[in-house]
Amino acid sequence: MKKLFKVLIFLLLIGISIALLFIDNGYNMYKEAIENMPLEEKIEEIRSKENYAEFSELPQVYVNAVISVEDKRFYKHNGIDIIAIGRAAINDIKAMAYNVYYLQVFQMHHQFMLQLKI
Repeated sequence: MKKLFKVLIFLLLIGISIALLFIDNGYNMYKEAIENMPLEEKIEEIRSKENYAEFSELPQVYVNAVISVEDKRFYKHNGIDIIAIGRAAINDIKAMAYNVYYLQVFQMHHQFMLQLKI
């Protein structure tokens, strides 16, 4: 029983170590992206585009359609979808690579939520 407990603790520590590596890598990527172009500049760049529309201008049917396709659990989490993050981490581990896409989507989603003040 003690041996099993030690093995479980060891596996837990390995899992935490891997998670910390992913978090550190993601934070460094975020920091580098912000240094290249501050968030405020990126927002202004997006808003200056010809096809930019304010959220309030979008038809509700369009918003519902996008949410239903992109994030079925949108109304069940507060901007951080643990299931999606876990799935992304597992896919990254399987691919032995850190996919920048997930970090970008998380940042865009977080900024969107902040702008809506949800």
